[in-house]
Amino acid sequence: MRKLILLVILGMFLAFPFSVSAQDNAGLSFVTVQLWPEYDQPSMLVLVDFQTAAEISLPAKLSFRIPSDADLIAVASDAGSGQFLDHPYEGPTAEGEYQTFSLVIEENKPYRFEYYQPLSFDGESRIFSYLWDNGYAVENFQYLFLEPLDVTKMTLNPNFTKQETLNGLNYYKGEPVQLAASEQYALTVLYSKTSDTLVSDAQAVQIAEPVNEDTPGRVSLTNSLPYIIGSLGIIMIAGGLTYYFQWGRHASGSGKPRRRTHANADDMATSVYCPQCGARAKPTDRFCRTCGARLRHEET
Repeated sequence: MRKLILLVILGMFLAFPFSVSAQDNAGLSFVTVQLWPEYDQPSMLVLVDFQTAAEISLPAKLSFRIPSDADLIAVASDAGSGQFLDHPYEGPTAEGEYQTFSLVIEENKPYRFEYYQPLSFDGESRIFSYLWDNGYAVENFQYLFLEPLDVTKMTLNPNFTKQETLNGLNYYKGEPVQLAASEQYALTVLYSKTSDTLVSDAQAVQIAEPVNEDTPGRVSLTNSLPYIIGSLGIIMIAGGLTYYFQWGRHASGSGKPRRRTHANADDMATSVYCPQCGARAKPTDRFCRTCGARLRHEET
């Protein structure tokens, strides 16, 4: 009996490290919130990158809350080289003013979730509020804001500390902060723009310069003309040589002397000629085969 109890306890001890446990007090080494307003939709695209702290026991199940009016579109894990692959998750489930979803963290590497959230429009002005309220302590929390197109005025609160330009677009970074467990982070965005143009539309492939004969990949008639003329010349030479050899064979064959045939003396003696047209007839003919005149046969 004692051996059985020891075996059960030992089995539970060995299985414990491999079980997935929900950790409400888990810590995150970093969280980066990217806000892309009016990127490919007239709303705010929110991308949240995070990684668990080194001391967290894995695998661990983490839960995150997003606003109730948000549309969760992806949960992914870092596959290296800046690529993210879809990662399984549960939810989201509505909980008051939030939606909650969860995922199992298996490796200590970056993960990401993305969602769309509506903007508030007031003429040319747009207003958006972001709130981090997930209960995890964060060693390094930072936001990254992408400036939309045709902006005339923009306000970020807290204000950005660094600006970068990449591919003609302006990016603003907030100051990194450390958050304690259950500490919130609020961000308010207010900007005005003169059009409804989306960033993805402007970033579509466009012709940088007029297409001409020097455009790479374009076939130019001027550049190809020497090749066309050369090809025609080769065809004409080949045709001339073919005609020459064919005509030469024909001429050599027709130049052979024809074998002459000589009539026998007997045939000449018995020949009958038409007195009317002079055509030669057979001895048995009574009328000329050419003009129909009556033939005269000399008696021998």
